[in-house]
Amino acid sequence: MLYVGIDVAKNKHDVTALNVPGKTVLKPLTFSNNKTGFELLDLSLRQLNQDYLIALEDTGHYAFNLLNFLHEQEYKVYTYNPLLIKKFAKSLLLRKTKTDKKDAHGIALKLLSDPNREQFQHDNQQVELKILARHIHRLKKKQYDWKVQYTRCLDIIFPELDKIVGKHSEYTYQLLTRYPNPQKRLEAGFDKLIEIKH
Repeated sequence: MLYVGIDVAKNKHDVTALNVPGKTVLKPLTFSNNKTGFELLDLSLRQLNQDYLIALEDTGHYAFNLLNFLHEQEYKVYTYNPLLIKKFAKSLLLRKTKTDKKDAHGIALKLLSDPNREQFQHDNQQVELKILARHIHRLKKKQYDWKVQYTRCLDIIFPELDKIVGKHSEYTYQLLTRYPNPQKRLEAGFDKLIEIKH
């Protein structure tokens, strides 16, 4: 079994692999953050002809495409919080001179020595669920902001409306869609206004 550490950055990533005693079996390699780079990584790992576990820091969107590629290739992937890696590296004095290649080595070493690594196994569905949950939260915030603006506008242009029919009824929405200002409501006349469905 080989333990692979990948240090993720915006445009390029660094990778190294360790065997069970912790000896480097894949010299530090830099690859681009694109399909060509991912294929170079895949080829380099497959040439070692062993099983692998792969770890990287959970750095958000910089690793998104790489993680998808690794899952498509059916690699077992683990993601660690960068603070955990930093703390681990500090305990081993690996960060006295920080380099991306040393960071990749530290990530591989963390994976190799971690008895609880299974709790850090990366799950694409869980990530997608997080993304969707954040999106829903943003939409709800926008909806709330629009309601506040809507209420503020109504209080200015039609303050008596709330006392008559309320601000958030189907009738109110239809009324404001058809007759958005006081002049149009006056021109429409009472009969047209009561024809609007409640």
